[in-house]
Amino acid sequence: MMKNLLIVILSSLVFLSCNSIKEYYETGELKATGKTTNGLKYGKWKVYHENGKLRQIGKFNLNKQNGEWRFFHDNGNKEGIGNLENGKMVDKWIWNHPNGKIYTERLYESGKLMEIISCFDGYGNKLFKGSLEKGNGSLNNYDIEGNLLEVHNFENGKFKN
Repeated sequence: MMKNLLIVILSSLVFLSCNSIKEYYETGELKATGKTTNGLKYGKWKVYHENGKLRQIGKFNLNKQNGEWRFFHDNGNKEGIGNLENGKMVDKWIWNHPNGKIYTERLYESGKLMEIISCFDGYGNKLFKGSLEKGNGSLNNYDIEGNLLEVHNFENGKFKN
């Protein structure tokens, strides 16, 4: 009996400390929806582009992104997918061009970019990915047509330029 009463009290306290949140852009458009407890984000959150289309969806735990996160271009096509642990990118992330075609696959460890697996233009043609290995080297950044936009250098998995 006492155990059941304690469970009811604790459940009530958790429920009372949980708030559903809606954030808005200055224009009045919905920016994000989710829940907080004691001022910290938790559970599933959705973030929207100003045009109302979904921008990203994933989970928070104690205000840090955790688990699978999905990102979308403002035209609604998928932009990227990968996992976060305590707000840091981990494992394989796949990024797509605005037309939905795969742009690049990258490996991360504790938020550090370690390797570029592949890189393609918006038509599926393979591009030179750069020299990045084990967190050191260069990463080539292209537009959807395959034009080289910039080269980024990395050291120990972190952006160097």
